[in-house]
Amino acid sequence: MSIAQETVRGSTISSAWLNAVIAVTEAPDRQHRLFHLVTRIDNPAREQPEIRAAADSLVSELGYSPIETVANTIFPAQLAATSRDHGHLADRYRRVYPTLRRLDRGNRNGTYFGRIVAHPAAGGEHDQLAELVRRLRTELRTPGPKSARYEMNISEPGELATPEPESDQPADLPVHVYAVGQDNSAMGFPCLSFCSFQLDQGRLHMVAHYRRQHLIARGYGNYFGLGRLLGYVSETTGLRPGELMIVAGAAEVDAPAYRIRQLTSDALAAQDHGP
Repeated sequence: MSIAQETVRGSTISSAWLNAVIAVTEAPDRQHRLFHLVTRIDNPAREQPEIRAAADSLVSELGYSPIETVANTIFPAQLAATSRDHGHLADRYRRVYPTLRRLDRGNRNGTYFGRIVAHPAAGGEHDQLAELVRRLRTELRTPGPKSARYEMNISEPGELATPEPESDQPADLPVHVYAVGQDNSAMGFPCLSFCSFQLDQGRLHMVAHYRRQHLIARGYGNYFGLGRLLGYVSETTGLRPGELMIVAGAAEVDAPAYRIRQLTSDALAAQDHGP
């Protein structure tokens, strides 16, 4: 088994995803599997068209869900673009959420964005997006914002740990996906465990943790959706999007070896000469 941690970096969503695919493919045991993969994306709002086209072609050929469909499970960009604010977006999504879960078997246990705006909790559904935006705005209104640490309990998002008033650590604002007592399957949804946001002098960084990531079936769409989520929260709070870091407990390249070789040969030139 390949158990050594691997860290890859990309300047864009596209190059970071491609570098992750290459790293897992070239893992020492050649099983197209790697544990503790860390992917760091400098500019999570940018793509490289040639790499995106190669990724679209591969997922279509293998019969996987389109990249845009996967990205929308994390952040529904079109719905957000036609919503007045984050509250309106959450309200609209909650109204269609039961239909989304009923019409698509893949969504029967929920979607990631559904867990963000309607997380099942002991006291009823909890809108973690509204809570995140509220706390960021409160922190930003404070003269000389304190670098306090805020955390939410996994089983009841929104319950805050006692802040550390004089801590020198950056603000840590997590959004949880896992629901205790409901997500009992050893496989499948949710593979994304939580998202954590860090405030850094006018920039907002984000860390997303996956217990398992299928880099071909869902990887590019996951990176894309997370980048959109970070961009939206940043824009809503008047911040600049910073780095997106994605941690996968186990990462797999779920495609035949010959197609990965073709993907990398077609896309590496685009990565080297992209924007």
